[in-house]
Amino acid sequence: MLGIHRWLRVGLLITLGSALGACTSRIPEPPEPLELAQPITVDQPGQEVRFEFEANARNFDPGRTYALELEVQRQGRVKNDEPDVGVLRIPFEVILQQWNAGAWKDVPTYDSYQAGVINAGQTLPEWHASSEWRYTSPHMGSDGHYLLTVVALPLARDVRYRMQVRTVQVTPELHHYSAQLRVHAARPAGK
Repeated sequence: MLGIHRWLRVGLLITLGSALGACTSRIPEPPEPLELAQPITVDQPGQEVRFEFEANARNFDPGRTYALELEVQRQGRVKNDEPDVGVLRIPFEVILQQWNAGAWKDVPTYDSYQAGVINAGQTLPEWHASSEWRYTSPHMGSDGHYLLTVVALPLARDVRYRMQVRTVQVTPELHHYSAQLRVHAARPAGK
């Protein structure tokens, strides 16, 4: 009888451990996660970076959302009278293309404001100066280090992409910030 109870306890512990493991599991990273970054001078117009990559089985997980994000880091101390960079709406021109049937084809992208307007059937807010521009939206950060989302990327596996990102206006608030654009699997907000 003691042997049966011992095996029941072991079975219960294994079942409990498996259930807890399933609750805490997360989407596994691909072996070589898609993670691209390039520096950009973000306070001046006409600054440009280009990315070219292939989403494949080694670096792409179709269960994840991929995004173009802007990471900014304050150089030096943050002054009390500075605007909160985390809530700035910084515009970019973003051209995403995929290689299809021997030619590059445009893939539409939308910033979070445009996506909301499309879903609600409304018009863009007045400050959204051009439907061709993609504005950053706050994602996370503080104390001079921020990650701002530019666009979600509608990527598919086994497809080659190229992307051109260009600044379109002077942004004096970012004069003392270094910046880089990142293409990667976006983390959920608040994580």
